[in-house]
Order: sequence, then C-alpha cells, then structure tokens
Amino acid sequence: MPNIAFISPKGGAGKTTAALLLALGLAESGARVALIDSDPNKPLVHWASLPDRPASISVHPAPTVQDIRDAVREASRREPEWFIVDTEGSERGAMVFAALRFDLALTPVAGSQLDLREAIKAARMTEAFGKRAGSALAHRAFLTRVPPALKPRTLATVVAGLRAAEVKMLPTGLVEKEAFRALFAIGGGFEALEAAGVWGVPAARHNTESFVRDIVDLVRRPDAAPSRLAAEAHG
Repeated sequence: MPNIAFISPKGGAGKTTAALLLALGLAESGARVALIDSDPNKPLVHWASLPDRPASISVHPAPTVQDIRDAVREASRREPEWFIVDTEGSERGAMVFAALRFDLALTPVAGSQLDLREAIKAARMTEAFGKRAGSALAHRAFLTRVPPALKPRTLATVVAGLRAAEVKMLPTGLVEKEAFRALFAIGGGFEALEAAGVWGVPAARHNTESFVRDIVDLVRRPDAAPSRLAAEAHG
C-alpha cells in the first residue's frame, strides 16, 4: 500500500491538482485510493462535495498533522490500495513526515526561480526527515503548468537549477490545461469534464496517464521496493 505525499514550502505551484490527478489516474486503472486533505483550505474536500466523484476515491480531511493518523485509520476501513496526502502549502506541511511513513514525496515546480528555490528546500527537508527517522525517504520534483507549445527559457533554467542541486525529477510534467482547473469547478473526473463540454480533455487525460505511470513505475517496479527507493534517495 504505497503512501505518497505532495509537499511544497509554498502554495500555488499545483500540488493539490497533481494529487487529485494521481488519484484520478489510479482510479481509472481500477485502484482504490484514499486522499488525505491536510490543506487547511480543504480543496480536495470541496472537490469531493461536487457531483460525480469516482466511487473508488475517498477523501478524508486532516486539518492538522495530528489529524492525519485518524484520517488514515478512517480511510483504512475502505481498504484503499494507495494513500495520497496533500499537505499545507508552507514549510509546516513537511511535518506530515512525523505522522506517517511515506514511500515517496513529490514537489511541484512551476517555471520560476522562487519555485526552484522552494523545490530545493523541499528536497532538503525530505532528506532531513528521512535521516531523523533512520532511513532515507525518496523525493522527486516535477514540473507543473508547462506551456503546451513553446517552452520559455525560464523553464530550462529551472530544470538546470534542479539538476545542479541534484534534485531528482519525474520524467513527465503537467502541462497547463483548462481541464485540470475545471476539475475543481465541475467535480468528478475526465468523463464528467467531457460531459460538460470542457475543451482539451483527451490531451489532459493523456498527460495524466504519463504522470501516473511515472509514479507507479517508480514505486512499484521490482527493483524499487521501499528499501530500494530509500537507497535511491541518497543519490
């Protein structure tokens, strides 16, 4: 049962959207998913209140770190195959590591120097928490809000900065899509978006499938069991 945490020392980089897309992609493949909403603004709780939430996705509020264990116990009654935790968009969000052992931490990075600095900070915080726990914790950054056509020079600078800081990245980034934003207004998943006439849903679905595949391959490939991931976190 993989435990995935989405963390970022700042808000607005696309953390919650990515957590939801991972859940939707896993659900479309037949997996049962528990989403733990540890963001005080409860964006995933709001999404779950809209129509057409997939039955295989449950959402559980955990407004403080202390609530996470209770939320996990509640979610466990549904026997999920994946736990996904969306944390607060601040440095306090990393305290989630004190509440639950994770297989992988993911940090979104938009195309700005500020996001670059915060992603490096998130990687260092993840490393520090792993050391305190006595075993390393795997971390990956991933690009968000990638322009669908021309890639600006700032994006290449961000990627170069991550590589220079030895922060590992997922191969697939999330492209800027209207369909991704519409999820929080319409609810449900990609079928609901198509029914509502949202433009660009097939491309959004394809992008999500690649993103989810990267994460599943990283967590579940035979040579990347949690102990292997822990070793990889040291580089």
